[in-house]
Amino acid sequence: MGTAFAAVRASFLTALIDRFEAQGRSAQPLLNRTGISAAQLSDPYGAIPLPLFVDFLEAAAEVSGDPILGARIGSELAAADMGPAGLILSLSASIERGMSRIARYANALQSGTQSQWVLDQDTFVFSYRISDSALWPRRQDAEFSLSSTTQVIRDSFSSRFAPVEVHFEHAAGADPSVLERLFRAPVRYRQPINRLLVARQDAERVLRQEDTGLLAALERHVRDLMGDGDDTGTGAGGTAEAARAVIDASLGLSVVTLDRVAAALHMGPRTLQRRLAAEGTSLRALVDDIRYRRAARLLALPGARVGHVAQALGYTDPTAFWRAWRGWTGETPSETRRSVTSR
Repeated sequence: MGTAFAAVRASFLTALIDRFEAQGRSAQPLLNRTGISAAQLSDPYGAIPLPLFVDFLEAAAEVSGDPILGARIGSELAAADMGPAGLILSLSASIERGMSRIARYANALQSGTQSQWVLDQDTFVFSYRISDSALWPRRQDAEFSLSSTTQVIRDSFSSRFAPVEVHFEHAAGADPSVLERLFRAPVRYRQPINRLLVARQDAERVLRQEDTGLLAALERHVRDLMGDGDDTGTGAGGTAEAARAVIDASLGLSVVTLDRVAAALHMGPRTLQRRLAAEGTSLRALVDDIRYRRAARLLALPGARVGHVAQALGYTDPTAFWRAWRGWTGETPSETRRSVTSR
């Protein structure tokens, strides 16, 4: 996308600012505080460093006194606010076709984040995360991203749409019921990744005939914006990074197997094994590494419970997580929790 750092398109932040100022507040003090200049916002396709975007959202929630500001603003966005990728979603015949296209292009259009749309048994999973785990807190960005995606699906397909569940990696706020009303679905916190779970029958329902000419033109435009980026689903990080995204999407929902990850990446199991080996890794190594990194983040959250962390990471037996964590760190999960809370 022409940038060597994690960034979002200026048009996305501009749409967010418009909604913020529509509430009678000025965004300029926040832009000054986070170091975002007017020049950076003047080009819709210009790049805003992702940390500044995240900081802006967190600061806006703090200044407004609204702990779910990101989710509220996200619920007001339209497909056009997401740029050509949002328009592609809105013109697709079904949620499944549209979200498949969104996931294919999102990682190239917005660096520093990873999105995936995978089928997990009878549920489609849209996952979203910021790649840099050190970029924290990021609650507003996560809630904004899933809320805006939900709203664009409602605008494009059915106002009655509701996900099966919504997952967030951060802890719950003071009143979790507010977000449940906004999403019209159960919301779970302290999860390995931010996710929307969508019923397969809802996702695959065909609601319109596609304008193939218009969609082809929009997709050509997106590919032009991507420049040297790829839309194969493997992204700049290669097969290992693509496999990581699939594992993230499925972790804690179902057993992660070679066959399932390969199917999600549209390749055979042996091909996946061979490509991972060529990149110096394996599926088991990736699962272990992701579990370790997610566990470290979840154990550090206030009020974390070891049993809940084990369940979120897909361990059917908490003892298995206990042994894994001991092997990774040399201490038990409870010892890690005590050391975190004593800092």
